[in-house]
Amino acid sequence: MAARSCSPVYCSKQHRSNPDYSHIDPEISSVDSGLSDSSDNEEISANPQYNSSGCKDLREKVSICWENIDVFVEMSRPSLTKRLCFGHNSHEKIKRKQVLCNVNGKVEAGTLLAVMGESGAGKSTLMNVLAHRNISQIEVRGTVKVNNCPIGSEITAISAYIQQEDLMVGSLTVKEHLTFQAFLRMGKSVSDQQRVARVNEVIHQLGLTKCADTYIGIPGRLRGISGGEKKRLSFASEVITDPPLLFADEPTSGLDSFMAESLVTALQQLAAEGRTIICTIHQPSSEVYAMFDRILLLAEARTAFLGSTADALQYFNNLGYPCPDNFNPADHFIHTLAIVPGDEENSHRRVQDICNAYSETEARENETGTAGAPDSFHDHVTLPRSQYKVSWCKQFRSVLWRSWLTNNRDSLIYRVRIYQMVFIGLVTGVFFFQVEYDQSGIQNIYGALFFMLESLSFPLIASVVFTFPEECPIFLREHHNGMYRTDVYFLTKTFAQVPQFLLAPLILVGISYWMIGLRPDPVRFFYAYGICALVAMNAASYAYVVSAASSTSSVAIALVGPLTIPLMLLGGFLVDNTTIPKWLSWLQYISWFSYSYEALLINQWDNYGNITCNASQNSTQIPCLYNGNEVIAARGFNKDNMLNDIYGLLVLIVGFRILAYLFLLWRSHKKP
Repeated sequence: MAARSCSPVYCSKQHRSNPDYSHIDPEISSVDSGLSDSSDNEEISANPQYNSSGCKDLREKVSICWENIDVFVEMSRPSLTKRLCFGHNSHEKIKRKQVLCNVNGKVEAGTLLAVMGESGAGKSTLMNVLAHRNISQIEVRGTVKVNNCPIGSEITAISAYIQQEDLMVGSLTVKEHLTFQAFLRMGKSVSDQQRVARVNEVIHQLGLTKCADTYIGIPGRLRGISGGEKKRLSFASEVITDPPLLFADEPTSGLDSFMAESLVTALQQLAAEGRTIICTIHQPSSEVYAMFDRILLLAEARTAFLGSTADALQYFNNLGYPCPDNFNPADHFIHTLAIVPGDEENSHRRVQDICNAYSETEARENETGTAGAPDSFHDHVTLPRSQYKVSWCKQFRSVLWRSWLTNNRDSLIYRVRIYQMVFIGLVTGVFFFQVEYDQSGIQNIYGALFFMLESLSFPLIASVVFTFPEECPIFLREHHNGMYRTDVYFLTKTFAQVPQFLLAPLILVGISYWMIGLRPDPVRFFYAYGICALVAMNAASYAYVVSAASSTSSVAIALVGPLTIPLMLLGGFLVDNTTIPKWLSWLQYISWFSYSYEALLINQWDNYGNITCNASQNSTQIPCLYNGNEVIAARGFNKDNMLNDIYGLLVLIVGFRILAYLFLLWRSHKKP
């Protein structure tokens, strides 16, 4: 009836007040240090028959068992205000809470297991421990074995984990999304034709044929597939590599009863093919409950039952908690194991009695000695291997392909940016239309050129600053799944947006340059466009820095304005550069406004001839400027600095992007 653990070692709150963990495998008991760094190399056996633990290859059919799993989480530290006001010692020992206590179990290959329990029972925590994911913030003690071989982080190479949140790029179709997954997650030895064939096979296997060419969808912007189809797609994304072990956290969450039953039917089919599938599930219908082979009930951080769905009814009946007729067994078990408000003492006693009864039954069955002994370990030769399935070039090609598709398919945003530049160009041209080359015209050209730089920079900053906060959850999940490197993602993201950064200044300069009446020399026009293109790239690169350093879109938009304004003030138009205090003058060197404004003025006024100065203008306090070189010098600029300004803009582009990449790299190295 009850499943046996993989080792006859037990504890309960009554049996073990001072637990001894000396028997625990040291590699597993130190899980609290977090997952291995994604950039580190892993060691594998040179003989494909064995893994790094010396056990036989685990990729065909696998069983999984776990023994004495104990999980502790640190309670939150007192806030700074609380410590100051109430005298809390910041060095006092932080209290810990135990969320799993001596949980044991085993699941055979080809089994569909449901992990059930009330909220807070430890379902998702156990799932994360077994899958060796999302455990960097908790302390884990115990041993997990696959086919009777102790295993740690290597389990990620033979398993797939479907998390509750469906994180996917909405502007891709179902088939494109699976193709992207296949090209990055299937091994180097697999040909492109085999990848495409596997995509078609998985689409058919999970019932996605009708929506294969439908967009996944973006809420409020792009209509896409239904919630049930999105859940199926999440499973398809993970089974694309044909893993023998599958974990699913709340796969039916948010689905109606029909769609939930349809999804579990698909899981049944996968289990029938020999896969081992473990799901956490919350309040399944009676039909869905009956579709699982086995269930694991957790209560108060302990195991209340592990066995077949049929045995569960008899087990609770023998304990004096029979399921009423025509009542959902799943609801009955959850209600029996729940802590009822107002009746906490009796509820705790009932749960403890049930868990103790299961522990005694489990101990008796293990005493028979039927638990399998571990396989003997083998000598093997190890060599380093990267966790990524495909080469850097293939990663770059695939991620660039996706980035290009997503950028071009967001047609609404693309059109808005074009219309925005057209409108700004027309406004600039109308307000500064055909300026006269006199003393008043000089001031107007000063303003027109700086207005062009402002109007080009701020819209591009606003359009880019949300990039990483919005996409970071998808990037981090895919990166930690070993799909692609951080540098690949960053480079492809920036390269895919280059055409937009080149088109925006072309529209703005193409409209406003001739309407303003700037020097009609075509060479100077292309110089002006080139300078504005560098400005666009600088603005985008600067926005990448703020975006990569910000955890949310709200933080990014709150930071970007105050951080940009000082750079704009030091651009050379609003404040005379010659009057800037020395302790602030260094900011000019990181302001693209300063370099580009000087370059545009040099391009416009260098070697320009006589400028008229009539009597009325001489009556003002502003001295007359008689030629272009004087106009340049009047703003504190040097006409020989054109190349220096261009080099400065190029250096800032590279510098900003390196800084943005370092921020993104830091975020990607944080443990999940």
